[in-house]
Amino acid sequence: MLEDIHDIRPPVMTGIDPGLFRALIWGAGAVVLCALIVLLVRYWLKKRKNRIIDLQALPLLSPYETAVRDLERCMADFGHDAKIFYFELGRIMKAYVSGTFQINCSEMTSQEMARAVKKFKYLDSKVKTELIRFQDQCDPIRYMPVEAQAPLDAGRMQQDLAFAGSLVAGIEQIVTDAVVREKAEDV
Repeated sequence: MLEDIHDIRPPVMTGIDPGLFRALIWGAGAVVLCALIVLLVRYWLKKRKNRIIDLQALPLLSPYETAVRDLERCMADFGHDAKIFYFELGRIMKAYVSGTFQINCSEMTSQEMARAVKKFKYLDSKVKTELIRFQDQCDPIRYMPVEAQAPLDAGRMQQDLAFAGSLVAGIEQIVTDAVVREKAEDV
């Protein structure tokens, strides 16, 4: 009977060790603190970078100013290749019409642009017709296969460039006059 009696064992630890638990809590707090510091530094650097970019931003040009600038560069940059020249000329005209009348002409075909131009209330029918005719005149050159294309002389390209410039200037004058008239009517 005495053989069945054993000594009492010392208490056994169960669960997490309190020292380990305390170390894990301190470690987690340190990780969160480091992450917070990294986020704050990133935010500060980003804000500082945006402030520098804002100071260096170029002034926005009006659609007219952009078109005039691009037309001036067009002959010098693309005058050696008629296909590229007329693509660029069409892009400039579409960008100008898009910016002036707040429609997305850059995604339109010439026929879609013609339908949109016909709806403009400020433009008279002569200017609308000239704009549509100009786009239609440039389309065969833009989309004709290179092999089938006859070489264009620089004189015709220069005439088309001058016509595009006068067309942009004419539209700008009409739009400016319409805005002035509206302001005068409001007063």
